[in-house]
Amino acid sequence: MPSPSDTAPWGSSAGKSCGANTWSDTPLWKNGWRDRAVYRVVVEKGNLRFSAAHFISFGGKCERLHGHNYAVSVELEGGLTEDRYVFDFVVLKKITRRICDSLDHHFLLPQQSKDLDIKKTDGEWEIRFENRRYVLPAEDVLALPVDNITAERLAEYICGQLVEALHEHDVANLTSVTVGVEETAGQTAFYQRPLS
Repeated sequence: MPSPSDTAPWGSSAGKSCGANTWSDTPLWKNGWRDRAVYRVVVEKGNLRFSAAHFISFGGKCERLHGHNYAVSVELEGGLTEDRYVFDFVVLKKITRRICDSLDHHFLLPQQSKDLDIKKTDGEWEIRFENRRYVLPAEDVLALPVDNITAERLAEYICGQLVEALHEHDVANLTSVTVGVEETAGQTAFYQRPLS
């Protein structure tokens, strides 16, 4: 007899007859659709936020130094584990929160920028763009291995950190990770990475 997780109560409440179909005799994979089903879990908002300063260089120009209150969302896609979930929400939130905390209240420096002249000296970072010069205490700067501090690159960086942390767990069932970084209300960039 199939378990309730393998069957569906078509048409009426669970366990009651609906013509020939009951809870126990209508498989979810009827007509083959179960093979095409996709499971996703999403964590977002709440305390999955960080505040950081940056500027973006583009088209030979560089923005003024400014900051954002970023919000992060994470979506995991994959099959179900033996426990019938994609991934534990609590664990996923903790991992994501840890990454947000590491970015919080820093100036985010694009260490691979082609537009900025960047030097690290004793206890400080010096950043130059044309006639502008910034000198920041090293403890206030987080140098990231990216070429620009756009929402897209932040989503990619966070996704990389997340994937590293996820591999400390059993993630054989996961097929992809998507990270969203909201820079301001209505403006979110996403980065998706396959895992299989």
